[in-house]
This record gives sequence, C-alpha cells and structure tokens, in this order.
Amino acid sequence: MAVSIYNGSLYVGTLPLAEVYRHDGGTTWTSTGRLDLTPDVVYRRAWSMAVFQGRLYCGLLPSGKVFSLEAGKCVTLDRELPPGWQHLAAVKSGDRLKLYVNGQCVATSSAFDPASLNLSNDQPLRIGFGRHDYFNGKIRDLRIYRSALDDADVGQILKETQPPGAP
Repeated sequence: MAVSIYNGSLYVGTLPLAEVYRHDGGTTWTSTGRLDLTPDVVYRRAWSMAVFQGRLYCGLLPSGKVFSLEAGKCVTLDRELPPGWQHLAAVKSGDRLKLYVNGQCVATSSAFDPASLNLSNDQPLRIGFGRHDYFNGKIRDLRIYRSALDDADVGQILKETQPPGAP
C-alpha cells in the first residue's frame, strides 16, 4: 500500500487492516497504529501518504478518512523554489521553527516545548540532504549563528548577500 519517507524514517501502510508501520532499521518495524476500523468489510487500506506542512498524512479506504502524524518538529516549504538564486534562512526561536525565502517568512511550525526535544546525536550536520531528495545546485554562502535571527536580521543578511538582479 502507501509508502513515504517522513522525518528521516520510512513509513508504510498495510492491507487488510490499514495499519501504518515505521521502519527503525534492520528488521525492526514499529506500529504507529491501526487507522481504519470500518465495520463489516474485509479490506481496510492505508492507501496513500503525503508530507505537508511538517506532518505525514495517510488516506484510508474504505472509510475515506485522512489521518496525520507528527514526529518531532520540522518546517517545510511545500512547493518548489523558482529557478535561479534564492536566499534561504531556517531559524529556531523559542518554541517555533521558521523558514524564510528571500527575506519572507514562508512557514512556521506549531509551538513546542524545546526542553522536550533532545537534539543530541552522534551524526554529522548535513546541509542539502533532505528527507525526500538531495539539493541539486550550488551553495554560495552558508552561515550558522549561535542565536536566533529575527525578521530584520534575515532581511539585512539578504541585502548583504543578494547578487545584482536576484529576486
């Protein structure tokens, strides 16, 4: 049935019980639950999956319901970038994540308790390695700050780095 990569993990839907499982490596699969409980039918399907606004959505048959799951926090731009030079800024400030494109805030996560998320890990920071695909282009200027940027900061950096004729 449905298959999707979400927040770094593979999720699959099943037939005949409309269950969703997450692959945790090797032969380990974790059930996230049975989603369709339609009575008096033989087949229940976790039919389709999509990632939108930081959540994984699963469409079900025969009920026609759509459920969503959020694992961790992320912020996404759910459309493609226009061709050419673009300025991107990702900011974690307080209890929100924000994504800026060319100085405009285009996405904001829902609120979360920063103390509840343990970001410690032994993995290297990877820039341009997305959950669904890899960045295909050139990175001209990469900056990492120790404190959160506000709207004015992002706008100022855009002015400093924007090449002539860029959006």
